[in-house]
Amino acid sequence: MPYDPRTEWSRLHARGDLSSVGQSGLPADLNAWLYRALERRVRWFARRHRVFDGVKQVFDVGAGTGYWVRVWHDLGVPRVDGCDLVPAAVDRLDAEFATRGDRFVAADIGASGPDLPQGPYDLVSVMNVLLHVTDDEAFLRALASVAELVGPGGWLLLVEPILLDPAYERPATPEQTSRARSLAAYRDPVMAAGLELVELRGAVAMANNPIEAGSRSAYDRYVRWWRWLARRAKASPGSIWWLGPVVLAFDRVALATGAAPSSKIVLFRRPDVQDRVSTTPG
Repeated sequence: MPYDPRTEWSRLHARGDLSSVGQSGLPADLNAWLYRALERRVRWFARRHRVFDGVKQVFDVGAGTGYWVRVWHDLGVPRVDGCDLVPAAVDRLDAEFATRGDRFVAADIGASGPDLPQGPYDLVSVMNVLLHVTDDEAFLRALASVAELVGPGGWLLLVEPILLDPAYERPATPEQTSRARSLAAYRDPVMAAGLELVELRGAVAMANNPIEAGSRSAYDRYVRWWRWLARRAKASPGSIWWLGPVVLAFDRVALATGAAPSSKIVLFRRPDVQDRVSTTPG
């Protein structure tokens, strides 16, 4: 059947756990460890660039279960707004966060003129969301809408399956629910919207399915690891208590080598007025 995002994500969100927004074919308990690995890396990356210094308002695209909303609050952000395609997910987000002053809306980020707040925001986060916008025109609209929310001096933080080697890109099909795209597919529209690329790093190495590697043999090793992990977790959910820490340990070691076979963290920034003044000759 052709991929229909609203139908697919409404079905998944009925689960109410991290498998609805993460690896849908894997147990929720393993997804919790995979999210923990990514969160550890995101926190490190954010500290490296002092992303949250002075940030008062964040907009989280595809807020889902609220996982990253909680993380942003834990990092000291007073207000986190966001959107999700599924109205039921928005209702749950409102029930949990509305008392803090957060605001969530149901919106299709890839539609023309999505019903989003005016902004601007100090930080816009997009955490493994745009890969599910498989139509190319909708993808470009989504990037434009996301970039528009970023205020002067603000940040755009992406975690996406971005390919550094175009040889690993696969042809699009009507049935696929996600796409790994090249760096240029993300970078060029965002920079055309006035933002500057700050840094790209591997997000996880052993805690997500591989999409590329420095060689075919390395890629095959990552694939074998991921298939073994998935099989073991599904066949023996009781083993996740020790599989999870193994994933965290292996992921830390692999990332320290510079490996980036899976998703990437990419940070963009919109220059503020002071930046432009300070670089003006004379």
